[in-house]
Amino acid sequence: MRELTTRFLAGVLAVASVLLPRAGRARWREEALAVLLDVPTPLRFRYAVDTLVKLPLLAWQQRLGARPAHAPLSRPVSAFAGAGLIGVMVTMVSALCLTPLIGEDAAEFLFLLAPFGMLPAVAARSFHRARRRGGGARRHLLAALVTLFAGTGPVAAGVLATGVGATGADGPLVVAVALVAGLAPGLWLLHTGVEALVRGRGPAALGALAAAAGTGLVGVPVGLHLGMLGPDLRWLSLLISALSLLALVPSFAAWSVWAGLRLLTGRSDPLTR
Repeated sequence: MRELTTRFLAGVLAVASVLLPRAGRARWREEALAVLLDVPTPLRFRYAVDTLVKLPLLAWQQRLGARPAHAPLSRPVSAFAGAGLIGVMVTMVSALCLTPLIGEDAAEFLFLLAPFGMLPAVAARSFHRARRRGGGARRHLLAALVTLFAGTGPVAAGVLATGVGATGADGPLVVAVALVAGLAPGLWLLHTGVEALVRGRGPAALGALAAAAGTGLVGVPVGLHLGMLGPDLRWLSLLISALSLLALVPSFAAWSVWAGLRLLTGRSDPLTR
């Protein structure tokens, strides 16, 4: 009976071990089987289930630890990206503080233009990741598209929507195209912040600020476009826009200054480390 149990557990562990990196599979099978055979029979299968449930997390940790260290950005690129992020905060604050002098239209234009300062940082991160994953025309083209839409804020979205409208498309399609393209900066920043938190890249507070700013950047265009669907949704549009701005302004300003200074001074590379 013991021999049959041993063979059964060994077979199960052999199949499950394919989730692990090849170099550590044999050792894990031996150690896991030894532990399970040492457990009293009534608890053995409970321990086996527990081992299998935890295996995907173990595999993720091992693959994450096996990744080679990547070279940081060069000093000129890092400084340029940092200056761009500092410019985000300067533009946002200028738009908010100079409204009585320049008017609401000009202030709104500056505020919408603020995410354009992310362009150097988005380009640096996107092309660095493309090279790190082997390069090639397809990866570099994807990096260029990410840079174009995520790094220019509503600029590329407006141009794309205008181009779609020039083809004779109806209004709802133009609005949908503008909305999808306008979400790119917020989604990029949200992904950057969540990835930093999950992988422990840099201070946790910096990743949390990026995630909060990305959420706000997503909420602002959603709220604006929601109000275009009909008067019945205007209250929801105003609520989403207000909450998004409330989260966006302080978190975006704090993240851009903090990350920008880290890049500008060369003390740390929050984009690629």
